[in-house]
Amino acid sequence: MQENNGGPVPPCGLYKTTAALPGKEEWVRENLLVYFHNHSQQGPPLLLLPATNTHNRWGFHEKGYLIREPGYVETLEGLKDEGFYVLTEPIYLSRDEFIPEETLVQLGYNRSADPILFLAKFVDNEVTFPNSGLKCTLEIFDMLKPVNFRVPNYSRDMHH
Repeated sequence: MQENNGGPVPPCGLYKTTAALPGKEEWVRENLLVYFHNHSQQGPPLLLLPATNTHNRWGFHEKGYLIREPGYVETLEGLKDEGFYVLTEPIYLSRDEFIPEETLVQLGYNRSADPILFLAKFVDNEVTFPNSGLKCTLEIFDMLKPVNFRVPNYSRDMHH
């Protein structure tokens, strides 16, 4: 973990803002999905906003917003990586309807950083995921176990 004016800086990744970015409140408000880089070419950490969503995964703008207020990074809430997981317990949608344990799901987010579960569909010999899913709360993270197989590299790494 890098240092930010004496304090630890969280790792690069997906976060939810819990406060607007000072000086940039119009663009970076609270409850927003962002990609956080704990460094930038200018030095300070950087926030990137979502640009496009393809196959339930976000692509982020190349240009972002520098975090010049040292305490701001502490307001960011870490999110699980987008990707494929299995449920460790059933999710009850109603008294009679539920999604069973060990269901294959894809985790994604909306622009407000709400987790969305896309349930796998099996057709012939293909696994597909729909474009719409089940909006959840952050508590869903405790019910997700990463799927242990390789998927195409959707790297968002700026560590050249």
